[in-house]
Amino acid sequence: MSAPSDARSRGWLYDGQSAIRHEVNVLLLDGRLVIEGHVTVALADLERIDASGLLLGRRDVPGWRLGIEDAPPALIAALPQPPRLGGWLDRIGLWRAAIVLAVLSALTVVATIWGAELAARSVPRSWERKLGDAMTGDFADDACVTPAGQAALDDLARRLSPPGDPMRVKVVDVPIVNAVALPGGQILIFRKLIDEAKSPDELAGVLGHEIGHVEKRHVMVALVRRFGLGLLIGTTGGSSDYAQALLEARYSRSAEAEADDYARWAMRAAHISPLATAGFFARAAKERRSEPGVFAYFASHPAPDDRQRAFAEAAARKAKVRPALNPAAWAAVRSICAGHKRPTITQRLRF
Repeated sequence: MSAPSDARSRGWLYDGQSAIRHEVNVLLLDGRLVIEGHVTVALADLERIDASGLLLGRRDVPGWRLGIEDAPPALIAALPQPPRLGGWLDRIGLWRAAIVLAVLSALTVVATIWGAELAARSVPRSWERKLGDAMTGDFADDACVTPAGQAALDDLARRLSPPGDPMRVKVVDVPIVNAVALPGGQILIFRKLIDEAKSPDELAGVLGHEIGHVEKRHVMVALVRRFGLGLLIGTTGGSSDYAQALLEARYSRSAEAEADDYARWAMRAAHISPLATAGFFARAAKERRSEPGVFAYFASHPAPDDRQRAFAEAAARKAKVRPALNPAAWAAVRSICAGHKRPTITQRLRF
């Protein structure tokens, strides 16, 4: 055992047992800190609490605090070093901390993506249908309905829908080229999209794509990601907010591809050629380049050039086809908004 150093330092101590402050002298002896009149503490049991002063704590005694006021260099060098980054960062090191944070960030992203999908796909169809009905109700004054036009749309939607689960389609009198899928199997088509379509086959392609979004639950996933779980318990947003969110929705590339895949599958099953839809996309791409903003539908969808190519390739595969609607039914759809009073909906929604 070495002799105690003469370099005693003044300090103060809270022993963790009482709130009494003790004025003490401390000195270093054989790797231990001697606190005169109190217990001797191994240096390994001490930890530096502050970064600049000499405030020490004990890992094994909560509330134990020792402040040293005039420590010589030898004592300072022997004491634990002050924290550089923060408690747990110092314990595991900077690089390990960076790896841990990177893993946690990745897990957070995965949880956000998959959590939203799992939550959306767990929503009962009956609840989803009620939400869709509420959102459709906001467009009630803008809806165009004629018996013949609606019957033609219903027939086309039934042929493009999954077996036994026909989607409901409405036309709203809004002068933009757009369509939107709502929860619960409802599709809104804006009037100008029908005006721009050259044939019912073109309309069938767009309608099939939107039905694909509903069928694959992309609509609910988009809403849950935007509004969180508050959507499911009714604490965030209203039906008009949800409709606006869907108008602005940017589905993932994989979701858009799934919806297009569904559209081509449904058209093939309904014996409707995808060639006209390819032409619709080609024309839209050309017009969008010359007159941005006219085709709002494509602002939230993949590049129409790519979609035109995919539908054209599908059309190259020989199959028995027939028009999506006969001339009389198509005429009824084209004129469905003819007698409707022009809406004020653009004042409520942002396009």
